[in-house]
Formats: sequence, C-alpha cells, structure tokens
Amino acid sequence: MRLVIARCTVEYSGRLSARLPEAVRLIMVKADGCVAIHSDGGAYKPLNWMNAPNTLVCEPDAWRVTNRAGERIDIALAQVLSDVTVPLGHDPGLVKDGVEAHLQELVAEHPETVWPGAVLVRREHPTAVGPVDLLVRGPDGAAVAVEIKRRGEIDGVEQLSRYLEFLNRDGEP
Repeated sequence: MRLVIARCTVEYSGRLSARLPEAVRLIMVKADGCVAIHSDGGAYKPLNWMNAPNTLVCEPDAWRVTNRAGERIDIALAQVLSDVTVPLGHDPGLVKDGVEAHLQELVAEHPETVWPGAVLVRREHPTAVGPVDLLVRGPDGAAVAVEIKRRGEIDGVEQLSRYLEFLNRDGEP
C-alpha cells in the first residue's frame, strides 16, 4: 500500500469529465493497482478512483492512471507532504459475526423472503465496487443485490446503489 499526501489537482476524463481543484489530498495506491484520491472528509468514499486493472505512470510532479476503457486520471503534484509505502501482507478478509452473519445465512437459505420465486446466485459476490452480501435472481431474471446491515444508514443505501448501478451496467450474473 502506497500512501501519498500531497497538494495536488486531479483531472478525470472518460465517461464524463471531472476536476478536483488544488488541495491537500490522500492518494492511495493499493497492491492490486487500484488508485483512490481522498479528502479529509466523506468517510470511506474517495473523491475519485480507478479500479484495477489499470496502468499507473509516476513522474516526480505528475501521475497518470489509465485503463482499457479509455478512462484517465491525471494527478498534478504541487507539493508532496508524505510518501510512504507499507506492505500490508495477506488479507484474511472480513469475518462477520453476530446478527449480520446470522441474518445473511438465513436470507441465503430462504431467498424467497426477499422476493417470492427468487433464487440465490452467490454469497459474497465480488464486484469491481466491492462484495455484495447476497446476489439473488428474481423470478423475472432481474439481479437483486442484498446487503445486511446492523443499522439502516445512508452509507448502506449509497453502497447498495453502487452495487446495483454496477450490476445493471455490466450485466453481471
């Protein structure tokens, strides 16, 4: 994991165009190649990011991240305040316990409680935007992403919206 704190500007071009004006930001480069640009707010959600696989070219004052879809992030580094690389090693993954894990197991065993006639496709279904707790297929074939949360909060709604946007856009199983 490489963590760079820098005063920078960020330009994204691809499906749309977006610009982050100059400010101090955290740039994360994960071992799998994912690049995420964060501010000092907004919880876990990056301001801009590009999932792996991609290509990252780092010059002293400019980085360019590109992918096969033709998307590009250009990061102009005005001042690097910190640049640290730490190998995090093997990640054992998230171990769920308590109420969420039990409820997920029950819904996986009985997906018709979500939608009569629904069938379970997969638990912990991996997507480019994160793992979906349960991927279910409705009787009409529609994909249904099920997320189990201890508390219903806006972050969970945003997470579910990202999953559904991804599943509907990319025609996932």
